[in-house]
Amino acid sequence: MPAAHAGDWYYRVRPHDNIWTLNSRFLKPGVGWQKLQTYNKVADPYHLVPGSRLRIPVEWLRVQPAKATVIAVAGMAHAYIAGQTAGVVITPGMKLGYGVRIETGPHASLTLKFADDSHVLMQSGSELTLDRMSAYGNTGMADTKLRLQHGRISNAVTPMPGNTAHFVVQTPGAISSVRGTHFRVAAGDDHSQTEVLKGRVDVAGHRRHVQVNRGSGVSVTDGHRPGQVRKLLPAPVLDCPSQPVTHIGDTLSWTAMHGAVHYRVEIAPDARFETLLLDSVTGALPHVSVPDLPNGEHAIRIHGIDSAGLEGLDATCTLRTAMHPQPPLVQQPQAGSKVRDPRPQFRWTESSEAKSYDWQLASDAQFAHVLAERPQIDNDHVRAPAVLPLGRYYWRIASRDAQGNLGPYTDALPFERVAPPPAPSVGAPKSSKHELTLGWSAGKPGQHYRIQLARDAQFTHPLVDRMLDTPSLQMRKPHSGTWYVRVRTIDTDGYAGAWGPVQKFRLPCIPCRIAAIGGGATVLWLLL
Repeated sequence: MPAAHAGDWYYRVRPHDNIWTLNSRFLKPGVGWQKLQTYNKVADPYHLVPGSRLRIPVEWLRVQPAKATVIAVAGMAHAYIAGQTAGVVITPGMKLGYGVRIETGPHASLTLKFADDSHVLMQSGSELTLDRMSAYGNTGMADTKLRLQHGRISNAVTPMPGNTAHFVVQTPGAISSVRGTHFRVAAGDDHSQTEVLKGRVDVAGHRRHVQVNRGSGVSVTDGHRPGQVRKLLPAPVLDCPSQPVTHIGDTLSWTAMHGAVHYRVEIAPDARFETLLLDSVTGALPHVSVPDLPNGEHAIRIHGIDSAGLEGLDATCTLRTAMHPQPPLVQQPQAGSKVRDPRPQFRWTESSEAKSYDWQLASDAQFAHVLAERPQIDNDHVRAPAVLPLGRYYWRIASRDAQGNLGPYTDALPFERVAPPPAPSVGAPKSSKHELTLGWSAGKPGQHYRIQLARDAQFTHPLVDRMLDTPSLQMRKPHSGTWYVRVRTIDTDGYAGAWGPVQKFRLPCIPCRIAAIGGGATVLWLLL
């Protein structure tokens, strides 16, 4: 075999291959089979030894335009084709040629597959132009150049056998070139950065090249040379939940890392990370709230971000969720409330995901001792099936969808079954020349009282209707005649107890008595 040349591509011979079939499959017009035979010093063109290798100069290979295929998309993304003003909504399976500009909207992401089976994940708020895409026949080699104007992409590039094939990502300030690796590129307002997760990347800017190896990254300010290559932060240690996450807002946490000023959290439908259900940069605290996710398994990856903005190595895990159908919102009794009804009524809102509801009542927060339960309630309330003795109880509610799937229960909602406050009875009124005093037995500390005083027993138009902190009322003495009074206790949680018995009393008319006495004296004087 002759010495290898830098621009050669190698082909391993298979059974039944011959010079003529290989010529038609790989070589461009004008390159005859005789050249291939001579270049490889093949003695018998009819008989190629299976397993042997043929060298083919790359410049002899057939070159044809290639297209990128959209293999997954989430959210709203648009493709802008040269000469057209309006963007086209991107859908899975769409083929995009060179010159197409792609924009991902907020919370959108998509993955492109190129001719050499390389994959690029575009994250939200990114703009990418497909500058050059060529394929070298059926060799699997490709020449790809992408221009990232702003945003962030993650690239998994297939190793390339030929020296002519390239995969290049250009930003306004730098060019990253690879021949098979996994790396990220981000472009900001005035700088870009490259982070290498596997392999090696050549980063060029302002006539200077640096080699960035696995686990390292570099930032480049537009118009300047690449900065110092820095070691990326290691992968954090994830506290991946062993049980399914059932509630929106549950916490996902990891071990805090020295040097991390932020963290990026990505959640995808599966480990391929072709689209992102969540792409969020958190603060310095090592935790994040789990968003609303469909039931099932999801892939998570998290990495730290250092003070230079370089993003570190990924920690990954599988998160299982069972959030749907979501439970309804509870109305009564609320957690921590007091209930006086011997057979309390439980109410909740109606969920759009629910066909029916499952209700449970227990004496402990773990529901190890269920006192009552009602499956498949088709309305928004239920009453306790029996009188509840005074004490502490817990209740919860879950939704069941039209297919019969039961979603997660609400948290255990504690409440107290308490006796209603006693109805106070007003004692005999005490009156003086100008004042009237009414009193009754004091309740518990913190309780209040409402008192009403009226001319009729129905208290249609009360003269007095007041809230008091003390079990007594002092007021200016009202007019004489018949009066009715009643009092109720307002408990510490605002619950108004029953009215006490209506008390009736009379206030005498002093001027009337004087007038009566004076009138009698006048009559007596006249008789005398």
